[in-house]
Amino acid sequence: MSTTIRVVIADDEPGYRNAIQRTLTLMPECEVIGVCKDGQEALDACLADPPDVLLTDINMPRLDGIELMRRVLKKERDVKVVVLTVNEEEEVVFESIRAGAMGYLLKTSTPQEVIDGIRLAHRGEAKLTPKIATKIIEDFRRVKDDDESDDSELYVLSDRETEILELIAKGMRNKEIANHLSIAEKTVKNHVSNILKALQVNSRTEAAMKAVRAKLVQGS
Repeated sequence: MSTTIRVVIADDEPGYRNAIQRTLTLMPECEVIGVCKDGQEALDACLADPPDVLLTDINMPRLDGIELMRRVLKKERDVKVVVLTVNEEEEVVFESIRAGAMGYLLKTSTPQEVIDGIRLAHRGEAKLTPKIATKIIEDFRRVKDDDESDDSELYVLSDRETEILELIAKGMRNKEIANHLSIAEKTVKNHVSNILKALQVNSRTEAAMKAVRAKLVQGS
């Protein structure tokens, strides 16, 4: 007999929550122990009775999926997280992985792909929607190209930009950086834009990787 996999579902769309519940009835070893309409409700459920797998959306009220992951895994490191979302932005994908996601699936995934993602995560293995896997491969190819360039190039950053770059390398988002530094989020966005231009990169992920290699900041 298969080991029971206890799952908490977090999604703010009632119709999709119901669809996921129906999908998981096709998974004999699955026991849904929580169905939550937002991130805070899911956090409370996971801390009160830790599941084996948390299946979560990204964009949710009160607490988004990334912050939910961070808070759950800070307290319950054995919980495996699978993201199931419509969000395929590169920054969100990498931020989710840094936060601890074992899988990243889009809501266009088939029921079987969702089930496979939960089973793999429970075993400690990753499951990525092909489109997301392609984004990751492309990012590493860009990193390889950067490795072949001269990292001794002089990057002129202000003290504040260097400070913000350090926080980006630690995986913090603009809002978190703004709160940490007690400055406006718009100010942070302006600084991030300047940092990307100075480092000649297109994303925060590339900026963090390039900055660590060039020893502008320390790795997290």
